[in-house]
Amino acid sequence: MSNMFSITNIKNRFISVIAPDIPPLPSAHNHQLHRGNISGAASNYQLRMAHQQKKPDKFAYARPRFLQLLTIDELRASADHNVRPIIVPRDTNLLPWGTGYAECVNSGKSEWNEDQAAFARQVLSDPTHTHPDLPYTYFGIFDGHAGYGAALAASHQFHHILHEKLVDCLELLLSRESDNSNQESVFPHPSQFHRRVSKDELIIGALESAFFNMDSLLAQDRDRYRDAGGCTACVALFINGKLFVANAGDSRAVLSQRKISIACVEKKTTSTAIVPATSSEAGADIQEVFAVPFSFDHTPETERHRLLTVARLKPHLMEKQYAAMEYAKRPHMKDLGQRILCRQGTMKGWTYKTLTREDLRMPVVTGEGKRSRLLGTLGVTRGFGDHDLLAINTGTQIKPYLTPQPEVVIRDLSKIVSIPDENNEDGDYGILVMATDGLWDVSENDAVARTVFQTLAKYPTEKHRYTMVAQELVARARGKINDSGHWRLADSKAAATVDDISVIVIPVYQYYKEHVEWEKKYAELQQKRQSVICPSATEAREDEIFLVNGVEKAHVEEEHEDDEEEEVVVEVNRQQAQATIDLEEERHSNIESIKEVVELVDNELTEAISALYAADSTEDDKNSEKGVV
Repeated sequence: MSNMFSITNIKNRFISVIAPDIPPLPSAHNHQLHRGNISGAASNYQLRMAHQQKKPDKFAYARPRFLQLLTIDELRASADHNVRPIIVPRDTNLLPWGTGYAECVNSGKSEWNEDQAAFARQVLSDPTHTHPDLPYTYFGIFDGHAGYGAALAASHQFHHILHEKLVDCLELLLSRESDNSNQESVFPHPSQFHRRVSKDELIIGALESAFFNMDSLLAQDRDRYRDAGGCTACVALFINGKLFVANAGDSRAVLSQRKISIACVEKKTTSTAIVPATSSEAGADIQEVFAVPFSFDHTPETERHRLLTVARLKPHLMEKQYAAMEYAKRPHMKDLGQRILCRQGTMKGWTYKTLTREDLRMPVVTGEGKRSRLLGTLGVTRGFGDHDLLAINTGTQIKPYLTPQPEVVIRDLSKIVSIPDENNEDGDYGILVMATDGLWDVSENDAVARTVFQTLAKYPTEKHRYTMVAQELVARARGKINDSGHWRLADSKAAATVDDISVIVIPVYQYYKEHVEWEKKYAELQQKRQSVICPSATEAREDEIFLVNGVEKAHVEEEHEDDEEEEVVVEVNRQQAQATIDLEEERHSNIESIKEVVELVDNELTEAISALYAADSTEDDKNSEKGVV
């Protein structure tokens, strides 16, 4: 069993194998697109489609570039429906952060693997060099149907369209020195709009418009190239410390997370031994693994409300062939005139009505779950392409019901709290698993999350551990072939998937660690800028000091001597004024002193006179006494 996880064995056993019954490489002569079949004689549509098949492909068939399957033999080996080899990258360094990837062809559903995957690392650069560059990383996975053309075109072109959309709002996306923590992602929109638009809304808008433009490009290419069919699209964009996932169709993105329990933390603190997740002791009381959906499937069943709304608002699209109805039991001619349980249009509940002939038309949406079909033909309702797809037997155009509009989910990685001592970064930030429906048809979200962390526990230090996770997920969904030639799941007798399988496993924490390093470099760059700007600002302030009433610095220097003379005169006048003030203060002080002396003399004279008067009075009294005697 361990050999299944060996990349070397996978290469040696499968990549170099050339089976005798391998189908030929696709060409303009043998590439068939299974479009809507119309009964009766050849119609204009069939003639046009026959002419379409004579046109060349826009892109030659190939597997994702990072797989490096460059020879015809390798392409043929990858399409062996009997062996269904699991293909992984030869050089895992081509994908950032150790991201894992694995794929497997279908069991005969189509000649070639119609899944495609792509990634790109780009930088948003300010042409004025006033703002720092903003790096971002993109991953995309595309599941083709009715041919490989749409998925192949999306894998080659979508990231270029997305880059153009991000460049359109470049000025508002790049960091500003004036941004603060409270208004980091919000800024006033240009004055012609009266609302504030966040950076997140700009990125969502770039993704949405890129989806619509990709679909329009496929429509335009029909005049020059072979009909490309259609495909679903699931895209992950890592930018500005956040994760954006945009999905249209039934490919899916799931974030696998893990919580470490208190018991596990206590064991780590009391002992150096770490209990592996696959041991008998590593149960629910040690760690909790769970899955967080980051996309939602778009099928006729999940989008019943939207599809029936389109049918009711535009009844001509049904061409009197279909009914915007849903029945608890498919009605037949013998049921005419009887009451039947149904729901009409966008009703959520059920009611009874009397069956008429118009009610015998095929419902717009039929079936349940993965078996649900739009106009009895297509199992997905969002994605790219399908511009010439017609409904089986009726020839009704299906495209008006389809839309490339994605649903976008955001995760702000800066808000995540991770305790370094727990060594649970992958569990806290999560492992993003992006895969086509070949995986999800036979695998539940929680089961995928458990497989992710069980496999990581088996390979705790290996460089290619995330590739091993992707390989294990594909191996479990593919199952094993039995003696009857049927593929069965390894842990049960249930049927394994017969569809193409493609899986991308992205360690989210590795991106965030890279983003934190970028932020540090950005802060250092800002400090260097400030150190360069400050001397310039000081010099500018000095220049302003020399400006007098708008006169230039040179003119001021020429009149410098006159200014000095004026300064001397001013100083002399100031000194004279100060001397005058000092003399006045001294005179005032002298006057006050004289007044005090005068008052003192007056007092002394008054006392002397009073003494003389007293002495005279005493002498007169004595004389009068003598005369009496």
